[in-house]
Amino acid sequence: MTQQIIPQDTKKVLDLCSGIGGFTLGHLISGGFETVAFCEINQYCQQILNLRFPHIPIIQDIHDITVESLARIGVAKVDGIIAGLPCPPFSLAGKRLASLDSRNLFGELFRILCEIRPTWAIVENVPGLLTAEGGQFFCAVLWEFASLGFDVEWGIVSAVSVGAVHLRERVWIIATNSQSPRRGTSWSHYEKAGTNVASVSCRNADDSSTQRLQRQHSKQLQQISSFEYTAIAQPIFGRGDDRSATRLDRCLLTYPGLTDWLCATTIPSFSRLSRREIAALTSKEQAEYRQLYAQYFAIRREHKQQLMALGNAIVPQCAALIFDRLKQILSTNNSAVKSQENT
Repeated sequence: MTQQIIPQDTKKVLDLCSGIGGFTLGHLISGGFETVAFCEINQYCQQILNLRFPHIPIIQDIHDITVESLARIGVAKVDGIIAGLPCPPFSLAGKRLASLDSRNLFGELFRILCEIRPTWAIVENVPGLLTAEGGQFFCAVLWEFASLGFDVEWGIVSAVSVGAVHLRERVWIIATNSQSPRRGTSWSHYEKAGTNVASVSCRNADDSSTQRLQRQHSKQLQQISSFEYTAIAQPIFGRGDDRSATRLDRCLLTYPGLTDWLCATTIPSFSRLSRREIAALTSKEQAEYRQLYAQYFAIRREHKQQLMALGNAIVPQCAALIFDRLKQILSTNNSAVKSQENT
Protein backbone atom coordinates (compact mmCIF):
# COMPACT_ATOMS: atom_id res chain seq x y z
CA MET A 1 0.00 0.00 0.00
CA THR A 2 1.50 3.33 -1.07
CA GLN A 3 1.76 6.08 1.51
CA GLN A 4 -0.29 9.20 0.85
CA ILE A 5 1.87 12.22 0.06
CA ILE A 6 0.54 15.37 1.72
CA PRO A 7 1.81 18.76 0.45
CA GLN A 8 3.72 20.83 3.00
CA ASP A 9 1.30 23.77 2.73
CA THR A 10 -1.72 21.58 3.58
CA LYS A 11 -3.78 23.10 6.40
CA LYS A 12 -4.15 20.93 9.51
CA VAL A 13 -7.81 20.60 10.60
CA LEU A 14 -9.46 19.60 13.88
CA ASP A 15 -12.97 18.27 13.18
CA LEU A 16 -15.38 18.80 16.11
CA CYS A 17 -18.78 17.08 16.42
CA SER A 18 -17.74 15.13 13.36
CA GLY A 19 -20.81 12.95 12.85
CA ILE A 20 -20.12 10.58 9.97
CA GLY A 21 -17.43 12.81 8.49
CA GLY A 22 -19.33 15.03 6.04
CA PHE A 23 -17.25 18.08 6.93
CA THR A 24 -13.97 16.27 6.29
CA LEU A 25 -15.32 14.74 3.07
CA GLY A 26 -16.03 18.32 2.00
CA HIS A 27 -12.41 19.40 2.23
CA LEU A 28 -11.37 16.26 0.37
CA ILE A 29 -13.40 17.69 -2.52
CA SER A 30 -11.94 21.17 -2.17
CA GLY A 31 -8.35 20.07 -1.50
CA GLY A 32 -5.57 21.65 0.51
CA PHE A 33 -6.65 20.43 3.96
CA GLU A 34 -5.91 17.45 6.20
CA THR A 35 -7.98 16.36 9.21
CA VAL A 36 -5.62 15.45 12.06
CA ALA A 37 -8.25 14.46 14.65
CA PHE A 38 -11.99 13.90 15.01
CA CYS A 39 -14.16 14.59 18.04
CA GLU A 40 -17.39 12.58 18.14
CA ILE A 41 -19.30 11.12 21.08
CA ASN A 42 -21.79 8.91 19.20
CA GLN A 43 -20.54 5.32 19.00
CA TYR A 44 -22.25 4.50 15.71
CA CYS A 45 -20.70 7.58 14.08
CA GLN A 46 -17.34 6.56 15.53
CA GLN A 47 -17.67 3.23 13.72
CA ILE A 48 -18.27 5.03 10.42
CA LEU A 49 -15.29 7.33 11.01
CA ASN A 50 -13.05 4.39 11.90
CA LEU A 51 -14.04 2.60 8.70
CA ARG A 52 -13.59 5.61 6.45
CA PHE A 53 -10.59 7.19 8.15
CA PRO A 54 -8.77 4.47 10.14
CA HIS A 55 -5.60 6.58 10.35
CA ILE A 56 -7.29 9.59 12.05
CA PRO A 57 -7.64 9.46 15.86
CA ILE A 58 -10.99 10.16 17.54
CA ILE A 59 -11.45 12.06 20.80
CA GLN A 60 -14.82 11.08 22.23
CA ASP A 61 -15.71 14.07 24.40
CA ILE A 62 -15.32 17.70 23.28
CA HIS A 63 -14.73 18.68 26.92
CA ASP A 64 -11.50 16.65 26.86
CA ILE A 65 -9.92 18.61 24.01
CA THR A 66 -6.85 20.55 25.15
CA VAL A 67 -3.39 21.21 23.76
CA GLU A 68 -2.13 18.42 26.00
CA SER A 69 -4.76 15.86 24.95
CA LEU A 70 -4.06 16.59 21.29
CA ALA A 71 -0.33 16.21 21.87
CA ARG A 72 -0.94 12.79 23.44
CA ILE A 73 -2.45 11.52 20.18
CA GLY A 74 0.33 13.04 18.08
CA VAL A 75 -1.35 16.29 17.03
CA ALA A 76 1.18 19.11 17.37
CA LYS A 77 -0.35 21.68 15.03
CA VAL A 78 -3.90 22.80 14.21
CA ASP A 79 -4.37 25.50 11.56
CA GLY A 80 -8.16 25.50 11.63
CA ILE A 81 -11.20 24.08 13.36
CA ILE A 82 -14.39 22.83 11.72
CA ALA A 83 -17.48 22.18 13.82
CA GLY A 84 -20.96 20.92 13.05
CA LEU A 85 -22.24 21.85 16.51
CA PRO A 86 -25.48 20.23 17.81
CA CYS A 87 -28.56 21.93 16.34
CA PRO A 88 -31.39 20.98 18.79
CA PRO A 89 -30.85 24.13 20.92
CA PHE A 90 -31.68 26.26 17.85
CA SER A 91 -33.87 24.09 15.63
CA LEU A 92 -37.41 25.27 14.88
CA ALA A 93 -38.52 21.70 15.56
CA GLY A 94 -37.43 21.91 19.21
CA LYS A 95 -37.91 24.16 22.23
CA ARG A 96 -35.14 26.53 21.07
CA LEU A 97 -33.64 26.98 24.52
CA ALA A 98 -30.37 28.14 22.94
CA SER A 99 -28.05 29.31 25.75
CA LEU A 100 -30.18 27.47 28.33
CA ASP A 101 -29.85 24.13 26.53
CA SER A 102 -27.20 21.77 27.89
CA ARG A 103 -26.52 20.62 24.31
CA ASN A 104 -25.33 24.09 23.28
CA LEU A 105 -21.59 23.65 22.68
CA PHE A 106 -20.65 27.13 21.49
CA GLY A 107 -19.03 27.73 24.88
CA GLU A 108 -16.79 24.70 24.40
CA LEU A 109 -15.96 25.84 20.87
CA PHE A 110 -14.76 29.22 22.12
CA ARG A 111 -12.81 27.57 24.95
CA ILE A 112 -10.99 25.43 22.39
CA LEU A 113 -10.37 28.43 20.14
CA CYS A 114 -8.86 30.31 23.09
CA GLU A 115 -6.59 27.40 23.99
CA ILE A 116 -5.49 26.17 20.56
CA ARG A 117 -5.48 29.55 18.78
CA PRO A 118 -6.09 28.39 15.18
CA THR A 119 -6.00 30.94 12.37
CA TRP A 120 -9.50 30.15 11.16
CA ALA A 121 -12.69 28.26 12.01
CA ILE A 122 -15.83 27.12 10.19
CA VAL A 123 -19.08 26.41 12.03
CA GLU A 124 -22.25 24.80 10.61
CA ASN A 125 -25.73 24.87 12.12
CA VAL A 126 -29.42 25.28 11.30
CA PRO A 127 -30.93 28.65 10.19
CA GLY A 128 -32.71 28.87 13.55
CA LEU A 129 -29.32 29.84 15.02
CA LEU A 130 -29.75 33.30 13.49
CA THR A 131 -33.03 34.06 15.24
CA ALA A 132 -32.62 32.18 18.55
CA GLU A 133 -33.36 34.38 21.58
CA GLY A 134 -34.57 37.14 19.28
CA GLY A 135 -31.24 37.21 17.44
CA GLN A 136 -29.30 38.00 20.60
CA PHE A 137 -27.63 34.58 20.78
CA PHE A 138 -26.15 34.93 17.30
CA CYS A 139 -25.11 38.49 18.09
CA ALA A 140 -23.27 37.14 21.14
CA VAL A 141 -21.59 34.49 18.94
CA LEU A 142 -20.35 37.20 16.57
CA TRP A 143 -18.96 39.29 19.38
CA GLU A 144 -17.29 36.29 20.96
CA PHE A 145 -15.48 35.65 17.68
CA ALA A 146 -14.60 39.34 17.47
CA SER A 147 -13.21 39.37 21.01
CA LEU A 148 -10.83 36.60 19.94
CA GLY A 149 -9.65 38.66 16.97
CA PHE A 150 -11.59 36.94 14.20
CA ASP A 151 -13.26 38.49 11.18
CA VAL A 152 -16.55 36.75 10.46
CA GLU A 153 -18.66 35.94 7.41
CA TRP A 154 -21.86 33.97 7.54
CA GLY A 155 -24.54 32.82 5.13
CA ILE A 156 -27.12 30.21 4.19
CA VAL A 157 -26.23 27.44 1.76
CA SER A 158 -28.75 24.80 0.73
CA ALA A 159 -28.20 21.25 -0.46
CA VAL A 160 -30.34 22.14 -3.49
CA SER A 161 -27.55 24.45 -4.64
CA VAL A 162 -25.25 21.44 -5.15
CA GLY A 163 -27.80 19.31 -6.97
CA ALA A 164 -29.56 17.54 -4.10
CA VAL A 165 -33.30 16.89 -4.25
CA HIS A 166 -33.90 18.18 -0.71
CA LEU A 167 -33.65 21.77 0.54
CA ARG A 168 -31.59 21.28 3.71
CA GLU A 169 -30.64 24.89 4.43
CA ARG A 170 -27.75 25.42 6.81
CA VAL A 171 -25.94 28.41 8.31
CA TRP A 172 -22.20 28.48 7.65
CA ILE A 173 -19.88 30.75 9.63
CA ILE A 174 -16.34 31.45 8.46
CA ALA A 175 -14.07 33.10 11.02
CA THR A 176 -10.55 34.11 10.03
CA ASN A 177 -7.80 35.62 12.14
CA SER A 178 -6.39 38.11 9.67
CA GLN A 179 -3.68 40.73 9.88
CA SER A 180 -5.59 42.83 7.38
CA PRO A 181 -9.28 43.40 8.29
CA ARG A 182 -11.74 42.87 5.46
CA ARG A 183 -14.59 45.28 6.09
CA GLY A 184 -17.83 45.02 4.17
CA THR A 185 -16.96 42.00 2.05
CA SER A 186 -19.57 39.43 1.05
CA TRP A 187 -20.01 36.01 -0.54
CA SER A 188 -20.88 37.24 -4.03
CA HIS A 189 -20.94 33.67 -5.33
CA TYR A 190 -23.70 32.73 -2.92
CA GLU A 191 -25.57 36.03 -3.32
CA LYS A 192 -25.98 35.21 -7.00
CA ALA A 193 -27.46 31.89 -5.91
CA GLY A 194 -30.15 33.66 -3.90
CA THR A 195 -28.40 33.04 -0.58
CA ASN A 196 -28.35 35.50 2.28
CA VAL A 197 -24.83 36.41 3.33
CA ALA A 198 -23.36 38.92 5.74
CA SER A 199 -19.92 39.75 7.05
CA VAL A 200 -18.31 41.84 9.74
CA SER A 201 -14.85 42.76 10.91
CA CYS A 202 -14.53 43.80 14.57
CA ARG A 203 -10.76 43.80 15.04
CA ASN A 204 -9.25 46.44 17.31
CA ALA A 205 -12.49 48.40 17.52
CA ASP A 206 -12.64 51.32 19.97
CA ASP A 207 -15.77 52.12 22.00
CA SER A 208 -17.38 54.39 19.42
CA SER A 209 -16.75 52.04 16.50
CA THR A 210 -17.92 49.13 18.65
CA GLN A 211 -21.24 50.88 19.23
CA ARG A 212 -21.60 51.59 15.51
CA LEU A 213 -20.85 47.97 14.65
CA GLN A 214 -23.32 46.77 17.29
CA ARG A 215 -26.06 48.92 15.75
CA GLN A 216 -25.08 47.59 12.33
CA HIS A 217 -25.28 43.98 13.62
CA SER A 218 -28.68 44.60 15.18
CA LYS A 219 -29.98 45.96 11.88
CA GLN A 220 -28.56 42.97 10.00
CA LEU A 221 -30.07 40.55 12.50
CA GLN A 222 -33.47 42.22 12.10
CA GLN A 223 -33.19 41.76 8.36
CA ILE A 224 -32.18 38.13 8.87
CA SER A 225 -35.18 37.54 11.14
CA SER A 226 -37.64 38.67 8.45
CA PHE A 227 -35.80 37.10 5.52
CA GLU A 228 -37.44 34.16 3.77
CA TYR A 229 -34.58 31.87 2.89
CA THR A 230 -34.68 30.58 -0.66
CA ALA A 231 -32.44 28.39 -2.74
CA ILE A 232 -31.84 28.23 -6.46
CA ALA A 233 -34.29 26.05 -8.34
CA GLN A 234 -31.78 24.45 -10.70
CA PRO A 235 -28.80 22.46 -9.46
CA ILE A 236 -25.37 23.88 -10.22
CA PHE A 237 -23.88 20.51 -11.08
CA GLY A 238 -25.14 18.06 -13.65
CA ARG A 239 -26.14 14.54 -12.73
CA GLY A 240 -22.99 13.19 -14.30
CA ASP A 241 -20.71 15.20 -11.98
CA ASP A 242 -21.18 15.18 -8.20
CA ARG A 243 -18.11 17.45 -7.82
CA SER A 244 -16.42 14.69 -5.88
CA ALA A 245 -12.68 14.73 -6.34
CA THR A 246 -10.82 11.49 -6.98
CA ARG A 247 -9.60 11.47 -3.36
CA LEU A 248 -13.19 11.58 -2.11
CA ASP A 249 -14.29 8.81 -4.46
CA ARG A 250 -11.36 6.68 -3.30
CA CYS A 251 -12.34 7.25 0.32
CA LEU A 252 -15.96 6.28 -0.27
CA LEU A 253 -15.09 3.22 -2.34
CA THR A 254 -12.34 1.89 -0.07
CA TYR A 255 -14.70 -0.25 1.96
CA PRO A 256 -17.17 -2.33 -0.09
CA GLY A 257 -20.67 -2.26 1.32
CA LEU A 258 -20.07 0.77 3.57
CA THR A 259 -22.59 2.93 1.72
CA ASP A 260 -25.19 0.16 1.83
CA TRP A 261 -24.57 -0.26 5.55
CA LEU A 262 -24.92 3.46 6.16
CA CYS A 263 -27.86 4.14 3.86
CA ALA A 264 -29.99 1.01 4.34
CA THR A 265 -33.63 2.01 4.77
CA THR A 266 -35.38 -1.32 5.05
CA ILE A 267 -35.90 -3.50 8.11
CA PRO A 268 -36.61 -7.21 7.70
CA SER A 269 -40.13 -8.17 8.75
CA PHE A 270 -40.71 -10.14 11.91
CA SER A 271 -43.98 -11.77 12.93
CA ARG A 272 -44.40 -11.52 16.67
CA LEU A 273 -46.07 -14.43 18.46
CA SER A 274 -48.48 -14.16 21.33
CA ARG A 275 -47.60 -15.60 24.73
CA ARG A 276 -49.93 -18.54 24.06
CA GLU A 277 -48.25 -19.26 20.72
CA ILE A 278 -44.79 -19.07 22.32
CA ALA A 279 -45.91 -21.43 25.10
CA ALA A 280 -47.00 -23.94 22.46
CA LEU A 281 -43.48 -24.10 21.02
CA THR A 282 -40.88 -26.62 22.09
CA SER A 283 -37.99 -25.41 24.26
CA LYS A 284 -35.66 -25.43 21.26
CA GLU A 285 -38.14 -23.45 19.15
CA GLN A 286 -38.62 -20.93 21.96
CA ALA A 287 -34.85 -20.40 22.18
CA GLU A 288 -34.64 -19.89 18.40
CA TYR A 289 -37.57 -17.45 18.51
CA ARG A 290 -35.94 -15.36 21.27
CA GLN A 291 -32.66 -15.30 19.33
CA LEU A 292 -34.39 -14.12 16.14
CA TYR A 293 -36.34 -11.54 18.12
CA ALA A 294 -33.12 -10.17 19.67
CA GLN A 295 -31.48 -9.97 16.24
CA TYR A 296 -34.50 -8.16 14.83
CA PHE A 297 -34.40 -5.49 17.54
CA ALA A 298 -30.64 -5.11 17.12
CA ILE A 299 -31.25 -4.32 13.45
CA ARG A 300 -33.96 -1.83 14.41
CA ARG A 301 -31.65 -0.08 16.85
CA GLU A 302 -28.91 0.14 14.22
CA HIS A 303 -31.43 1.44 11.69
CA LYS A 304 -32.41 4.21 14.10
CA GLN A 305 -28.74 5.14 14.47
CA GLN A 306 -28.37 5.19 10.69
CA LEU A 307 -31.30 7.56 10.27
CA MET A 308 -30.03 9.86 13.02
CA ALA A 309 -26.52 9.92 11.55
CA LEU A 310 -27.81 10.72 8.05
CA GLY A 311 -30.26 13.29 9.39
CA ASN A 312 -27.49 15.15 11.21
CA ALA A 313 -24.90 14.75 8.47
CA ILE A 314 -23.28 17.63 6.60
CA VAL A 315 -23.60 17.50 2.81
CA PRO A 316 -19.95 17.23 1.65
CA GLN A 317 -20.55 19.21 -1.54
CA CYS A 318 -21.94 22.12 0.51
CA ALA A 319 -18.92 21.99 2.80
CA ALA A 320 -16.68 22.03 -0.28
CA LEU A 321 -18.16 25.39 -1.33
CA ILE A 322 -17.35 26.81 2.09
CA PHE A 323 -13.77 25.53 1.97
CA ASP A 324 -13.40 27.10 -1.47
CA ARG A 325 -14.55 30.42 -0.01
CA LEU A 326 -12.15 30.01 2.93
CA LYS A 327 -9.25 29.54 0.53
CA GLN A 328 -10.23 32.74 -1.26
CA ILE A 329 -10.26 34.65 2.03
CA LEU A 330 -6.90 33.23 3.15
CA SER A 331 -5.37 34.01 -0.24
CA THR A 332 -6.66 37.59 -0.10
CA ASN A 333 -5.35 38.03 3.43
CA ASN A 334 -1.92 36.66 2.54
CA SER A 335 -1.70 38.97 -0.46
CA ALA A 336 -2.66 41.95 1.69
CA VAL A 337 -0.06 41.08 4.32
CA LYS A 338 2.69 40.72 1.70
CA SER A 339 1.64 44.02 0.16
CA GLN A 340 1.91 45.73 3.56
CA GLU A 341 5.33 44.19 4.16
CA ASN A 342 6.60 45.47 0.82
CA THR A 343 5.46 49.05 1.44
